Amino acid sequence: MSTLLDLDRKILELLKQRTQYSVSEYDYQTTALQDQLKLAEDFKLNPTYVTNLFKIINDETVRVFEQKSLEQKNNLWCQKYRKASYLGPVGTYSYQAMTKYCEQYQIKPEEISCSNFHDLVSNVKQGISDLAFLPVENTSSGIINDVYDLLHDHGVHIVGEITLQIKHSILVNDPSDAAAIDTFYSHPQPIIQCSNFLKLHYPNAKFVYCDSTADAIKKVKNLNTPNIAAIASEFGGKLFGLTPIRSNIANQSQNFTRFIVIAREPITVPTGLASKISITFTTNNTPGALAAVLDIFKQHRFNMTKLASRPIIGRPWEELFYADFIANLETVDAQNAIHELKQLCHLNILGCYPLEKEQQELKVTSGNGSEN
Repeated sequence: MSTLLDLDRKILELLKQRTQYSVSEYDYQTTALQDQLKLAEDFKLNPTYVTNLFKIINDETVRVFEQKSLEQKNNLWCQKYRKASYLGPVGTYSYQAMTKYCEQYQIKPEEISCSNFHDLVSNVKQGISDLAFLPVENTSSGIINDVYDLLHDHGVHIVGEITLQIKHSILVNDPSDAAAIDTFYSHPQPIIQCSNFLKLHYPNAKFVYCDSTADAIKKVKNLNTPNIAAIASEFGGKLFGLTPIRSNIANQSQNFTRFIVIAREPITVPTGLASKISITFTTNNTPGALAAVLDIFKQHRFNMTKLASRPIIGRPWEELFYADFIANLETVDAQNAIHELKQLCHLNILGCYPLEKEQQELKVTSGNGSEN
């Protein structure tokens, strides 16, 4: 006999099917009032109850259709991007982030590998790449200051974001050699982030530091000796034919890196899509100057998702602030807020872009570091 919870689950399953059935690429279907009343009569239910219920269902159908239409419209600007730059060789976490983003937006770009952050930004500024992917913060090691410095100085624009869960694994050529491992190859950051596991299971291990996790994978693949392993992603290992013998070995299992996507020109985000604005600003060196700026966000009820600061090179004891907040530059409210902020501080808009489709609520601590 079905419980009430089982019945509720079936109702929700049917509601989900109903929404998917009702919304097509070009149209949506709602249930007319006369059909609603006929259904109420057939099932001997209160007509007011049924019509109220269908109002909610039909409103949700329209909302889903409009959201889908906006996303399709937003995807159109992505199709003009033909070249994309990423950090390190094929197989790095940066490469994985680029792959994930391009799959979401159905972009098939020419891939360009870069060895450092400056080259990524320079490629975009010079038109060598249409897009570049830069890691900006990690839940274990904090913000990556060098990237924010480049964004402020080079006049490129943020047009998107992608969050990647960093799952470090032990990768080998032959799984049967697991007991023989005494040397690990990796980028320094993954070794630090997996220190607890490594100390517990491999207390006498040696470590060979590589330029990137992909570089470590290649070296382990080419050396092909039973006593060595790479610490990297399963994604990267699969590209080069290595096999994981232990997965997700980081000290923090919830380890995420946020990447931003930059382009030469800013984009316009449809107002119906949830979006984020990134800015930098400096304030006067007077009491309450920063508080006055932050009060603008409170007055407009904008959710600030990040606030960080950096010393300004050549100007001792002065700080440059970076902030992300949930808003859309096309709305009057955001435009008014920007106008008010400019009265209080020197403001630079880095970009307005859609929120990631699988937005994670991440709390990022201060610090410095990245892994390739």
